[in-house]
Amino acid sequence: MLEAVHGLLASVGVGRDELERIVVGVGPGGFTGLRIGIATALGLGQALRVPVRGASSLEALALGLAEVAPPGATLAPALDARRGELFVAAYRARGAGVLQELLGPRALAPEAAADALAALGSPDAPVVIGGDGVAVAGPALDAPHLVLLPAGAAAGRVRAADLVRRVEAGGERPAVPVYARLPDAEVNRRRALAAGGG
Repeated sequence: MLEAVHGLLASVGVGRDELERIVVGVGPGGFTGLRIGIATALGLGQALRVPVRGASSLEALALGLAEVAPPGATLAPALDARRGELFVAAYRARGAGVLQELLGPRALAPEAAADALAALGSPDAPVVIGGDGVAVAGPALDAPHLVLLPAGAAAGRVRAADLVRRVEAGGERPAVPVYARLPDAEVNRRRALAAGGG
């Protein structure tokens, strides 16, 4: 990962001493990936003596959706949460990177996500859903007032520039992981306890 950071800086002609801050996506996401990403950002921030700011991955994805959604649409980022679930939320864009939260981040089965999101839509104001969760959900997201971005659409990817836009628009979060559900290890521990496995 650090080689990729050096390569990125070299490709745009920016030296390490020119960095003013580091912005890192804080999730929601998987336990291990978030911990590694945030720990790397914090380590770089400490080594370079620059502040580290967090931003929601779902909010950043919503900003990408806002670029292709019709005016007044509800923006619903959907990420693959594994375990047959999606990380979803819903927002309305208020311009210049500002978002109004309509549905807070959560992990839902695709059918439950469709129900929750469809309730936010109307014929005049559809819910635009994008992200890698769309392909995972398959036909479960076929519901009234839901418009799905095709898989692989650029607006359906979390982009670093959108994480920065969220921070600049006042959407900064602490650089700590947001999981939106229990880690796999805790789920397995509770399952074992319930089965009498101590």
